[in-house]
Amino acid sequence: MAKTTTKLKIVNQLTIMLHKSGYKATPSRLAILGIFDTTKRPLSAQEIIDLLPHSTDQATIYRALRTFKTKGLIHQIDLRHNHAHYELTNLAEHHHLICLRCGRVEDVHQCNIETLEKTILGDAKHFAEIKQHSLEFYGVCKVCMKKSAEVEVPSHKTAPR
Repeated sequence: MAKTTTKLKIVNQLTIMLHKSGYKATPSRLAILGIFDTTKRPLSAQEIIDLLPHSTDQATIYRALRTFKTKGLIHQIDLRHNHAHYELTNLAEHHHLICLRCGRVEDVHQCNIETLEKTILGDAKHFAEIKQHSLEFYGVCKVCMKKSAEVEVPSHKTAPR
């Protein structure tokens, strides 16, 4: 019962979000936004296609993503995977840490961006205001680092004489 109530609340929130943006809450739009809400991670268009029922037309999905992006319901993120990723804009302010080897993505919540923005504006010669920003960090996750350390361990065999 609690699970059903929670799902209804989410559907209601998504419906309100669509109505405020001037759109009808169609089953396809609600399904796409629902996937973002349940996964809580950046998704590519292909991942959304794979997560939706096969009866959902791909053109509808791409059209909805373009519309959601234009209306500010989602924003595009560059994870350097050679395709766009998207996530809901109503999530708490955060950035991403992305593994360059395996593509793992981790949210970064504590980056003190407000101070950084003030410093940037203070140093800027031609700008008076920052409207939006995008900040992603790229590195190597612990799992990949461990794997590469295991591969790089030199053997203890003695060299031939």
